[in-house]
Amino acid sequence: MKTKITEETKENSVAIREALKGGIGEVIKNPRVFIDPLSVFKEIPFREEILREVAIAVRYFVKNNVKFSTLFLGLTGTGKTFVATYMLNEIEEVKSEDPDYKGVVQAYVNCREVGGTPQAVLSALTEKLTYIDVPKHGINLGEYIEKIKEKLRGKKALVYLDEVDTLIKRRGGDIVLYQLLRVDADVSVIMISNDINIRDYMEPRVLSSLGPTIFFKPYDAEQLKYILSIYAEYGLYKGSYNDEILSYIAAISAREHGDARKAVNLLFRAAQLASGEGIIRKEHVDRAIIEYEQERLIEAIKALPFHYKLALMAAVRAEDVVSAHKVYSDLCSQYKQKPLSYRRFSDIISELDMFGIIKVKIVNRGRAGGIRKTIEVADKEKIVKALEEAMQLEYDEEV
Repeated sequence: MKTKITEETKENSVAIREALKGGIGEVIKNPRVFIDPLSVFKEIPFREEILREVAIAVRYFVKNNVKFSTLFLGLTGTGKTFVATYMLNEIEEVKSEDPDYKGVVQAYVNCREVGGTPQAVLSALTEKLTYIDVPKHGINLGEYIEKIKEKLRGKKALVYLDEVDTLIKRRGGDIVLYQLLRVDADVSVIMISNDINIRDYMEPRVLSSLGPTIFFKPYDAEQLKYILSIYAEYGLYKGSYNDEILSYIAAISAREHGDARKAVNLLFRAAQLASGEGIIRKEHVDRAIIEYEQERLIEAIKALPFHYKLALMAAVRAEDVVSAHKVYSDLCSQYKQKPLSYRRFSDIISELDMFGIIKVKIVNRGRAGGIRKTIEVADKEKIVKALEEAMQLEYDEEV
């Protein structure tokens, strides 16, 4: 027995050493291709026309003082953020070639990542445009705009607001957009959103100030395969993948609204799982898909409305719907929220069941016992961690 353990320990030690050194059976040649593709890629396939359209608008802005605003609209993984960051980088490169661009200041802000509130977005934007620290709280929104105007005298600014729907759906979010679009300074704005109904949340005065919307169509399987082939060529060793694997990943991703981000992430994760074996096989992709679905579940939980999160937390802590409602009421008191009725709470639990986040089973205990709705929750630890982080963030913002 001791000899067997010793042999296993040696084998594990050798495997760890090989992983550290790389070389034998390695699949990934350059991980940076997957992590920071813009550092390698010099073109964005199937989005050339959009890039050209935006480049012309930027040129008119810089050289002819024609301000513009546009909305990049499309589902997840259709290249919106990629195009925006590519354009940002190209403008920085052009500064050394064309003196007209030297006075252009650029600022990229992901509205969701900074908190999504008007205060949070404007403070982050002000810091990036002015290069000075500004208070995150206790300052009027108009003061941020004034600081931006003062700093931009004689300059032009190009602002990129990613996931702008998180800002627009907040109270006062429209005010931020309106002020940016109508500010008495040379500011042009590119907004990015996954919500195809985002314009429905905008007030008429904002819509009247907004320029054209650019729609990003989903990629089809053939386009996704071509995109994957570029990533594979730059990022993987020759012979570590084949045409069938790229087609398999492309087909899976095409079924879900042509999500290029998912396709690339699946390829990268499958390559990581195949490390040491020398070639990516179908089972590596299938394992990557399972992991991806688990991560997507966590993201879906974080995107739930606050009372849905409270209901889910209660469901995790309880065994049935009745006891979950009691836990939910206690959580409402803890987070200073007015609890919903039992009927509405039960509807939310049914929706969470429909989403596949929890599983509700109806147990018939006979005439005397009645019906009991039990709750089952898989991956409790991951769900609880995601809930606690998201709930605390939302509660802090409300306070």
